[in-house]
Amino acid sequence: MRRQARSFAIGVAVAATLLLLAGPRSALAKGEPSPSNQTSASTKLTPPRVEADVNPTFEITPSVDWRYFNWKEFSPTGVEQLTESGSLLVFGLDPKVALGPKKRFFVEASTNLYLGKVDYDGALQNGTPYQSKTGYFGLELAPTAGYVFSLGPRFRLTPTAGLGFEFWNRDVGDGDIRGYVEKYAVYTIRTGLRGSYRLNRDVGFHSKMELKVPAAISESVALGQRGQGPRVDVSLSPGSSPAVFIEGGSTIYGVDVALYFETWTLTKSQLDQGFFQPESTRKLFGIRVGHSFDLN
Repeated sequence: MRRQARSFAIGVAVAATLLLLAGPRSALAKGEPSPSNQTSASTKLTPPRVEADVNPTFEITPSVDWRYFNWKEFSPTGVEQLTESGSLLVFGLDPKVALGPKKRFFVEASTNLYLGKVDYDGALQNGTPYQSKTGYFGLELAPTAGYVFSLGPRFRLTPTAGLGFEFWNRDVGDGDIRGYVEKYAVYTIRTGLRGSYRLNRDVGFHSKMELKVPAAISESVALGQRGQGPRVDVSLSPGSSPAVFIEGGSTIYGVDVALYFETWTLTKSQLDQGFFQPESTRKLFGIRVGHSFDLN
């Protein structure tokens, strides 16, 4: 009996030893890191998240505007003497280059061509009431520099500064023999502030406010060139207050839609050969549609 019990104990011991040798061994016994240590090491080796550039290196945005135009002139006593109003069509191109860390600094060169005919309700040089059309053709150049500040992951604020040039040809009467042509050239210094909010990768909203301070304005008028009276070339320089420009819009999958408004007052000019430019106001209201193309 004792012999059988001893044999049984020896068998159990041998079986237990075989089971231990066949079972899974400790990772530490093999000199391998435990799963928790592997996770920790992986976490430590993960590179830090790199912030994306705020602007593409090069971007170009063609656009088309519909612009409502309103021009008024007033007598020295403040009585309205003339009104022009109507629609202008605007074709624009805005190339932009971004530089520096995260492409925060940028330079752009907005260029617009506009043209159209508006309604004229005023008077001839002799005071006779006159209603007709006025043809407009103009060019706007606005080289601008700015720097983008990120105020959180979605909101950005961008101060801007630049120069501006605008030329327009104003054909009072649109070719009518009783009309005449004026040409304006305006040089401005511009400063502004832009804000943008990015809802997601493809949808965002933006706003803009800008002050345009005229540095020089020249106006040339060719009277009598259509055979009505002697030919007189008049050179004037209207005074002006700063123009205020406000814009708001959204960008959806690269398509930008914006509404804007501008108001500007030109004060009475000095006399030249008995003629002067009366106090005038110009107001613009427009809607612009464009599409941005990134050329990195």
